Amino acid sequence: MQTVEIRTDVPQFLPVAGHHVPAPFYLTADMFGGMPVQLAGGPIDHLVGKPVADPHRHEVAEVYFLVSPNPGGARIDVTVEGVTHELTSPALLNVPAGAEHHFLTKEAEPGSFCFGILVGDKS
Repeated sequence: MQTVEIRTDVPQFLPVAGHHVPAPFYLTADMFGGMPVQLAGGPIDHLVGKPVADPHRHEVAEVYFLVSPNPGGARIDVTVEGVTHELTSPALLNVPAGAEHHFLTKEAEPGSFCFGILVGDKS
């Protein structure tokens, strides 16, 4: 039987290429004996109109996960390889590995979150 492990040292603020400040990670590849998935992000209601990163790439796929207390309570523009996609909560968008991307919060009610789920063994 495997041992149950609890982590309370979250978020961990880690540098990410292209980001203006270290990103808050709630799940990292080195947690729980190593996992092929990482979870970064957080609340976005204070980020309306403020980009958090320049266009950048990851060696792995990233899934943007946009949620808010009420359907339609958050809206972001995600630009992937020069094409902008508008997401309205709740929504998911897959950014393929190696694709240049960034997002901008357009609208977010209090309690809105955007997470990046990095899928693979590198970030």
